[in-house]
Amino acid sequence: MKGYLSIGKVSKLKNVSIKSLRYYDEIGILKPAYINEATNYRYYKEEQLFLLDAITLCIEFGIPLKSFPKYYDANGKINLQNLLFDGKALAEEKIKSMRCSIDTLQQTIRMLEQTPGSIVPSRNIEKRQILTIPFDEVTTCDRYNHKLLALFVEAQRNGIIASYPSGLLYEGTGKKVQKYVFVHADFSGASPEALEKLGARTLPEGSYYVKKENKHQIEQADSFFPSLLNVEKKDHYLLVETDLLKEDMKKADSDASLELQLLFLKK
Repeated sequence: MKGYLSIGKVSKLKNVSIKSLRYYDEIGILKPAYINEATNYRYYKEEQLFLLDAITLCIEFGIPLKSFPKYYDANGKINLQNLLFDGKALAEEKIKSMRCSIDTLQQTIRMLEQTPGSIVPSRNIEKRQILTIPFDEVTTCDRYNHKLLALFVEAQRNGIIASYPSGLLYEGTGKKVQKYVFVHADFSGASPEALEKLGARTLPEGSYYVKKENKHQIEQADSFFPSLLNVEKKDHYLLVETDLLKEDMKKADSDASLELQLLFLKK
């Protein structure tokens, strides 16, 4: 139909399942612009895609969908500023709880584990698409949160879906290290200009050395990975400190919420 998008087209454009779109219709937060009575097919106007972006943002921030209607202003338009403000508060709370737990016993355990000749475990990690922002400050929760929030907001403004897990990326060549904050992202449909602006890149698949922790340890990574102490001038490596998802935390059977990952790239 001219001027309308089928539910299947909207699903592909925004990477949202048809089942979810039907659910949004049922709870009244995204009604189709037109429903064919003969076929019961749902159709949407292009301008409704912005509302779908706002709904997706609610989900990313953890805002209950039943609260979505309160973000409409008096003119019936979505008030994105209020949505972002509430999302910012929720995101900061979540990040703080994940990043700022300090357990002195864990530090003792870490020291006990550093026995001579110990083998650092490794596992294969698939390639990951991320957005980055330079981070050259001391690693603290407040400064990290500020950078992370800026990435999420800029991604939304540029029509890119950013998601957890997030973390820090240190890219080293010899003793020279460049530091970034990153979030995972879906690059599909994004313009080259937006991807360049947001420092989009792909972390390669490979066998990473890994170490789980419950607080920031990236600045002390050489105590876990002795090979970092002996990097040569031409050595190129990636050091990642990333959130552990709930499923990974259960598998680890520990109180760890972060994982350090080290990959040396081929010369």
